[in-house]
Amino acid sequence: MALPMNFADTLSRYSFPASYIQVLLASGIVTLHPPQAAAIDAGVLEGKNVVLAVPTASGKTLVAELAMLKAIFEKNGRCLYIAPLKALASEKYREFQKKYAPLGIKVGIAIGDLDSPSAYLKNYQIVIATAEKVDSLLRARSDWFINDLAVTVFDEIHVINDPSRGPTLEILATRIRLLNPAMQVLALSATVSNAKDMADWLGAQAVVSAWRPIPLHEGVYYNGRLSYENGNIRVIKEDAPEEVQQLVMDTLRGKGQALVFVNSRRSTQAVARELCRWVGTLLTPEERETLKDVGTRVAPPLESTKVCQKLAEVVVHGVAFHHAGLRPDQREAVEENFKKNLIKVICCTPTLAAGVNLPARRAIIRDAKRYASGVGSVFIPASEYKQCAGRAGRPQYDDYGEAVLIAKSLSDQDALFERFILAPPEPVLSQLANEHQLRKHVLSSIAGGYVNDVNGMFEFLSHTFLAHQHKDANLVELVGNIFDFLHKEQFIDKSGFRFFATPFGARVSRLYIDPLSALVIRKGLARIASGTSFSSVGILHLVCSCPDSETLSVGKTDLEELEDFGNKVADELALAREDIEATQDHYTALAVLKTVWLLLRWMDEEKEEDICERFNVGPGDVFRHTESAQWLLYAAQSIAEVYQFKKLTHFLDGLQSRVRYGIKEELLELASLRGIGRVRSRILFNKGYKNITALGKLTAEDLGHIKGIGLALARDILRQTAA
Repeated sequence: MALPMNFADTLSRYSFPASYIQVLLASGIVTLHPPQAAAIDAGVLEGKNVVLAVPTASGKTLVAELAMLKAIFEKNGRCLYIAPLKALASEKYREFQKKYAPLGIKVGIAIGDLDSPSAYLKNYQIVIATAEKVDSLLRARSDWFINDLAVTVFDEIHVINDPSRGPTLEILATRIRLLNPAMQVLALSATVSNAKDMADWLGAQAVVSAWRPIPLHEGVYYNGRLSYENGNIRVIKEDAPEEVQQLVMDTLRGKGQALVFVNSRRSTQAVARELCRWVGTLLTPEERETLKDVGTRVAPPLESTKVCQKLAEVVVHGVAFHHAGLRPDQREAVEENFKKNLIKVICCTPTLAAGVNLPARRAIIRDAKRYASGVGSVFIPASEYKQCAGRAGRPQYDDYGEAVLIAKSLSDQDALFERFILAPPEPVLSQLANEHQLRKHVLSSIAGGYVNDVNGMFEFLSHTFLAHQHKDANLVELVGNIFDFLHKEQFIDKSGFRFFATPFGARVSRLYIDPLSALVIRKGLARIASGTSFSSVGILHLVCSCPDSETLSVGKTDLEELEDFGNKVADELALAREDIEATQDHYTALAVLKTVWLLLRWMDEEKEEDICERFNVGPGDVFRHTESAQWLLYAAQSIAEVYQFKKLTHFLDGLQSRVRYGIKEELLELASLRGIGRVRSRILFNKGYKNITALGKLTAEDLGHIKGIGLALARDILRQTAA
């Protein structure tokens, strides 16, 4: 490991301007961590490619920042920072913006619609984006963006191992390195066990370290005794009846915070509820008062559901749960107040560990197994445990962090040590070699003009991580079949030996949807255009039948009702069940119907609380399903424009807005105003204010007295009506 480096001396040695040095030293860093020093020794400030595989909180991001800053002041270069999730991208954006705005460095973010223009990105020196957004820019032939890059940072590069999102990241990394070979590449991860393999692929130097700024103590808790990996044993004496409660109270009495990882949403809520009576006893009167306001924030009176109310009930006791059933604003409130140490404990699923930067004194992994369909209860991957364990230890607050697994027996204790604590994370493997994933990327390669024949595609694939790991991989038949499929279905056409995208294929690539989804939509729209009657139900059923659609799970208790619903709406469907390959499976057909039913009730202005109760979902699920439907409706509108199905485009536009806001058609104009939404627009409509013109005739005081509006919002609404 590299020797310690003085931070100020290092910055001076590499000729950082005085203004940059001042901003960087303001963070309080005096000496670089050993992994940071090793990265500098490896040439990260000399333009060398580096894979940095070191634990969470060891300073990976600062290394990337230094490389980007050097490129900016030396070459006036543009830098790209690719984060795996929108939440992480937003977090990095806020952090960099605050830190580097005083230097005049413009920081931008690109995480929005995958079909939106990109020219605005020219204004920024650092752009933070998701892989999907950058991939969409390349599909739109925004090569200028990549050609101008001096540095690209791939944060959480181990996402390549993810079957759904990994292929996009792998294709993107391959594409931009081929487009801009002179660009410096940095890849960061805390859980890559085969960093050397990945570094060889990226033409990089691997910097691997187990060093952490805060020591991590890992152990297993059983029968009141916490056994550590070094052989030490600590007896925990707490009166609470359950192991999680004992460990949490022991943490809080030591002035720490805790994350509790369990295997299901239901468990996050149940464990949080059980912890309330214990954690609440340690809160100060001031904390209790502040937490009441947080409770109101996560369960606003006008739009509160049972999940919101359950969250508010535990938050006032200093406890929270965190899962995908919460809306983004609720998750943000939980994270923000955990960082402020108002919320002392978060009960969550392991996805939190990969999704946000929330360190705690102790990470408690209660459930090391989860249910897998067709298999039963199976151990989680070691890499997932490492992600959870990596959250233990709060920089600047804790002298150490603890990751604790809970055993049910002595033999279980030994198994947990062997399988998780003493085991390395699984190697990162390419997930590119399946037809579903390759089909999308072959089309995007042709539509983007990067590939024009089968041999060109093979040449491109020879540079991927898949080819690096499997040098003998035979993709001839698979790629040949994909070209044949795309040609047969008119996504691509041929001139001599060269392929090019048709208007339909180019649009589908830009829309970022699976070609199979596009075929379902095209088939349904064509049938409607030829005279088949259509309705909201039929169009929603069409988009929910696409492979890209989020669909609800179906239980035994749903069967009879869904069969009845299916029979009632059968005549309104643009495509019957037998017309769509996916819905020929009975379960999938019912899942599609259930999702359509939820969307219809949402658009019929049924209370969100009642929808959540009826469909056994959270407000975050409603948000996710409506977001998925909106995008596919937009895709349908775009495909209708390609084929000039003019009578459909206006209808699809209105349906998108109805799904977005959850409203009947009569409220579309009111709901378009910022800050009104579905509940307030209905209140205003029922009071006789049925359009923007009617609202514009009110005074701010009169409008503010209407339920749920208030003076501040009233003034904003009137400003919008006057614009």
